[in-house]
Amino acid sequence: MDAVEQERMKRMEEEYWWHVGRRYLIRRTLEQHLGGREPLDVLDVGCGSGRNLQLLAQFGRVQGVEPEGPGLDACREEGLDNVVAGLADQIPFDDASFDLVTSLDVLEHLDDDDAGLKEIHRVLRPGGHALITVPAYRFLWSVHDEALGHRRRYVASEIHSLLNNNGFTVVRRTYAISFALPAILGFRIAQGLFPPLHERGASYVEVGAGPNWLLTQALKLESRILGRMDLPVGASILALARRS
Repeated sequence: MDAVEQERMKRMEEEYWWHVGRRYLIRRTLEQHLGGREPLDVLDVGCGSGRNLQLLAQFGRVQGVEPEGPGLDACREEGLDNVVAGLADQIPFDDASFDLVTSLDVLEHLDDDDAGLKEIHRVLRPGGHALITVPAYRFLWSVHDEALGHRRRYVASEIHSLLNNNGFTVVRRTYAISFALPAILGFRIAQGLFPPLHERGASYVEVGAGPNWLLTQALKLESRILGRMDLPVGASILALARRS
């Protein structure tokens, strides 16, 4: 991801419905499965500009890892001294250092996602948990993925198998961002029929404050639904797994 796209992402992470709503999904999942425990040692791998560290700090002591580049520069500008330089497939921490490792839309960026999961397994303590999110469905591939440096998209069964093959027991696996899937699919089809002539950045559709609030509330409602059941389709996949 280039510096221009990283700066745009930083801005959108603060208030865009996708990112704000996804934080609701992550928080509710962690509260449901890990809430009420002693403060955890938490690592966010590929933490970007560090926006999600505030959420994860509710569950314990948080560290972040981000490659050298615009994301790490943004963390340093914000004074986040708990973020270190490093790669997702070469995490610069000792074995068995953390109780919870999050990888939020990171695996799809890696040339070797197996290597990334092996590193997460390595730095987790026995019985520790990994929370993973990735984008769903190859048929949703677009210039959005190319702008963000994605290598692939997934289906839920692939993530389940990857986790099992790398020493994890899957606790929870579900699709998410489900209500928006038809609109996203329609937009991607339109992009294919009428490709942009100039801008080829991430396909965030700018919406006004009112629609942005409504979309955020829809994802907040979805997080409550996910507290009761898994969803069969969605634009994203969320998985919680335990180091066996």
